[in-house]
Amino acid sequence: MLSEHDHEPPPAPEIERRLQFHRLQMIGVPLLLVAPVLALAGRLGDARERVEIVERGVGLAVEFPVRDHFEDWSRIEVTVANDTAAPLPDVRAEFGRGLFDFLSRPVFHPGLAHIDDGAYVVGLGDIAPGETRSVVVDYLPTSYGRLAGAVRLRAGAVELAELPIGLVVLP
Repeated sequence: MLSEHDHEPPPAPEIERRLQFHRLQMIGVPLLLVAPVLALAGRLGDARERVEIVERGVGLAVEFPVRDHFEDWSRIEVTVANDTAAPLPDVRAEFGRGLFDFLSRPVFHPGLAHIDDGAYVVGLGDIAPGETRSVVVDYLPTSYGRLAGAVRLRAGAVELAELPIGLVVLP
């Protein structure tokens, strides 16, 4: 005879699973979660862009971040090359004020010559044939948003080249 302790326990109740993943979904879901984080951190693709132009033998190149982050120091680098046979007198690099709408404490190397209504102006002096000069701007983004402006190169009263640039300040 069976005692009351000798019988089998009742079967477990059926519990409906709330999340059901198939094998391919188990691989894809973590990838979908990681991709936006990597993109915001600037780890997908190049976070810096370099644009160049050559006008009448004078080269202007600007390297800048496409995406910046709020309150992280960043840098814009400008390179000017005189590939003509004549010297360029009184060369100036002008940074449109729209580039600095959400930026604080821009530091220019070499230093600023002056700020006018439309631009921050950096004097580069006379550039001899075959010579290259550069300007570096370190800055701190203080607000979120899209910045757009241009970097212009002038020699005396003559505009040599202009490059429009834009970047986005993210959290």
